[in-house]
Amino acid sequence: MNQSFDIAEADYRTLRDMIRTRFGIFYDDQKQFLLMSRLQTRLVKRGMQNYHDYVRFLETGADRESEFTDLASVLSNNETYFFRERAQVRLLCGKILDELLAHGPRIRVWSAACSSGEEPYSLAMSLLESGRIPEANFKIEATDISQRVLDMAGKGFYRALSFRATEPAMIAKYFTPLGDGFLIAERVKRLVSFSTLNLMDDRAVQTNGPFDAIFCRNVLIYFDKATQKRVVESFAKALRPGGYLFLGHAESLFHLTNAFEPLVQPEAIVYRVRPAAVTAGVRA
Repeated sequence: MNQSFDIAEADYRTLRDMIRTRFGIFYDDQKQFLLMSRLQTRLVKRGMQNYHDYVRFLETGADRESEFTDLASVLSNNETYFFRERAQVRLLCGKILDELLAHGPRIRVWSAACSSGEEPYSLAMSLLESGRIPEANFKIEATDISQRVLDMAGKGFYRALSFRATEPAMIAKYFTPLGDGFLIAERVKRLVSFSTLNLMDDRAVQTNGPFDAIFCRNVLIYFDKATQKRVVESFAKALRPGGYLFLGHAESLFHLTNAFEPLVQPEAIVYRVRPAAVTAGVRA
């Protein structure tokens, strides 16, 4: 089969807009090669000879929804590891946790776009290590658009690269050696629940709460400004009054929304939802 991996401008824009609408991920003209390289495997898998046929299939194909599910895994950036951006985790498990517990004995934390599970498991282990809250009193909800990475997370098996910021004592305490990797302890696994969720589904985001804290790190950088605003304002409605949002170090809500107030700490910045954003709807 002679396959052509060139794409007409009109087909590229149609494909780019479909991905933006469905997943929020925006590829501008400078990222055309990146997108095309990621999609080549999908053309081969579907037996397509060119991108034009692939675009038409995504528009009208009988099995298009199944393809969008597979496409979510291809487009996701799953770079992660245990205890990434550790200062934020320390902040949650220290003064923020004390503040949350002053309002009630139980907390819920959401790891949005959790990838293969290192982030939510890190949160669970850190809360256990804090000694501030019984394990029966907290729960980590973890979601992603990719079922492939969620399946990996549910197994709880990880190799060396996932531990590049993990102390050996933590590995010894919470993991069991297995083959060429490590299996996470059942004690940690049962504190985390995994499910699929698309951050473009505003209703699902808002009804998934209420949460005391949301971690959505290194995700907004793939969205345009309008989509960033839409997602974080949905987060505001999914948080309890005074709840916290943790973003990646390269991400900011500055000039994006007034639904949150930034709290600048010595090691990290965290955003606290304003009460009006929860009780009366987010202001423009």
